[in-house]
Amino acid sequence: MDTLSLWLLFILAGFGTFLIRLSFIELHGSTQKLLERSRNILALLPPAILAALCIPAIIFSHSSGGDVIDITQISAAVGAIIVSILSRNVFWPIATGMLILWLLRLVT
Repeated sequence: MDTLSLWLLFILAGFGTFLIRLSFIELHGSTQKLLERSRNILALLPPAILAALCIPAIIFSHSSGGDVIDITQISAAVGAIIVSILSRNVFWPIATGMLILWLLRLVT
């Protein structure tokens, strides 16, 4: 497949997904009604996506060639979760989780 065909494929796929998303908005008549009905669902979407991306990387370590459960990563994640519940800030859970991870890896 040459470069021009590949770019045309990307453009057509992007345009197709845009039309699919636009059709849902147009079928409902207005974006305001759609947002009012789906506000609660849309509020849960970012944490669900973040959990789906992070949890496999936290639980399984690929450093030894296979999927091995790494207790240091799980401990750092639990520490970050506790700090995020208490602080409601983005920086402190990340800093706490990384600090716990580095300290546990230094000790073990």
